[in-house]
Order: sequence, then C-alpha cells, then structure tokens
Amino acid sequence: MNKKWGFLRETKAMAENAGIDKDTGLHRTGLEDYLKVIYPHINDWIHDKTLGNINGVTYRSRPDYRSENLKLIIEFDGLPHYTNPDIIEKDLKNTDLYMGFGYKVVRIPYFIQLTNKAVETLFGVKVSEDLFDGVVPSLGIKGRNTPAYLCPAGIQRMAKEFKKFPEQYQTNIDALKAQDDTFKSGIDFLEEEYNKLD
Repeated sequence: MNKKWGFLRETKAMAENAGIDKDTGLHRTGLEDYLKVIYPHINDWIHDKTLGNINGVTYRSRPDYRSENLKLIIEFDGLPHYTNPDIIEKDLKNTDLYMGFGYKVVRIPYFIQLTNKAVETLFGVKVSEDLFDGVVPSLGIKGRNTPAYLCPAGIQRMAKEFKKFPEQYQTNIDALKAQDDTFKSGIDFLEEEYNKLD
C-alpha cells in the first residue's frame, strides 16, 4: 500500500488536524499537496475567497480552490453536500454560475480518493507518480459516512458520481458488505440507485 498519499481533505491544515485513520493507518493529505503534483507549474491557487466583483455584480460564492491561469474551480464536497438537499441545490446553482463565467468546474466527492485513474477522470491529467491506493475504501460505518446517513437526493448524487469511478465503487461496496450491517451501511439504497443508471 502506498502510504505517501492519504485520504483527501480540503486543506493541509485540516489533514494534519484529522490525524491517522485507525483502521487503515493512513494519514490525510490536503488538496493543495495533490494539486502540486497534478499541476506542478500552477501557483496561482486562490483558496476559499469570494469571486468578488464580476461585471459590476458582487458574488459571495467562495470556491474551495480557483486558478485564473487554468480557468478552473475545484470544490471538495464533504458529507454535508450529500445529507442536506439545500446544499445539494446550492452546489448545482454554483456550478452553473461558475461555468457561466467560463470556468471548468471539478467537484471531488468525499468518497472518491485521488488515485491516478481518478485524477485522469476528474482533471484530464496523467500523473506519473503513484498516488492514492485505490484498494482502500472511503466509506465505513464507524465514520458515519455511508449511504445510510445521506438524504435521498444525496444517495442519488453519490450513485451518479460513483458511475464515473467504477473501481472505487466496487472497493467501497465490498467493504460495506464485509461490515455486515445493511441498516447502518445503507448499501441497499446505493446499489438500487446505482443499478438504475445502467
């Protein structure tokens, strides 16, 4: 297992505060550390600042990361982006807003880890260094981050996003089945939504 790259967190500070995962022994890695490898020549990242004034209108939206050189906005969508329908709706509106200003928008779900394949899918960039090991699951009952803890719109969103990452879907489904608690895993809800998309 590659232990250099850990579970994704929005920032390096958040990653350091989270510590080591007791089940896997993996640490957390801030998104800015991943971005240094994905885009090694880009150094104009703006973190958590409002869009400000555009064409005479002030926008309060605060993208997690923004690069004007790449015309790219990256959002790390944590658990609340799947448990609260108001936040899910706001994400859709913000994505449309950003795209309307000419940005490419990449949303990284909390349950998707930045493996080499995921980076290529999300960013269209091939990284030669081995990144996160895709055999490590992201969902678990102990973490209270399973489909059982999501709202219906969040489960639908999770299923749609997992369709882009079938290997990570299978890793997580297998891990949830091994925990043998369908009530707290919510695996049936996720599988039902996922299979509807076939």
